[in-house]
Amino acid sequence: MQQVDKNKFPDKIAIFLFYYFSLNHDKMKKILFIIAFFAICSYNGSASISPLSSATSSPSYIIPADPLQHFSSLSMKEIQKLAGRKLTLKEKIGIKVLQWKIRKGINNGKKEVVRGKGHTAKILGIIALAALFVPLVGPFASLTCAILALVFGYSALKADPGDRQAKSGILMGWITIGLFVLALLLIIAILSTWSWGGWG
Repeated sequence: MQQVDKNKFPDKIAIFLFYYFSLNHDKMKKILFIIAFFAICSYNGSASISPLSSATSSPSYIIPADPLQHFSSLSMKEIQKLAGRKLTLKEKIGIKVLQWKIRKGINNGKKEVVRGKGHTAKILGIIALAALFVPLVGPFASLTCAILALVFGYSALKADPGDRQAKSGILMGWITIGLFVLALLLIIAILSTWSWGGWG
């Protein structure tokens, strides 16, 4: 008589994926959960059936803190060890594609936040340069936008050093500050040489 072994690979993965996604409600993670769930359920059913005598001696599996990242970092030998059998070529290719999609999804989620800060820095840099030439209120609004462009730009560069939008926002912020200081020095120089027509 054979009994279904609850400690085999597909059941354990399904349990900790369900646990992980019940706590996190991001849309991308739900999509990855569905992909992972169908990939795990598509295994041959005979892989999870074992004799009654080996059901009591199977090793326990510890659920990691971030199961998706853990699953994406497993080698093929570790996955075969968890599965308790040698995987077919089709299964190996499917697992490698799934691991690649998980890594890509995790990295894209991090880059979206950084991309928003870089884009904000670029927009603030453009506004700062444009506001510099507006009379009266423009120079002070320009200085404020330039400082904010620098703050957002350096924050985005810290997270992703290759962000071009953040670099352009920083460049426009420094150009605006330089032009502001140059205009201020020019105004001071003109006012210091100005004669007040007999008042002195």
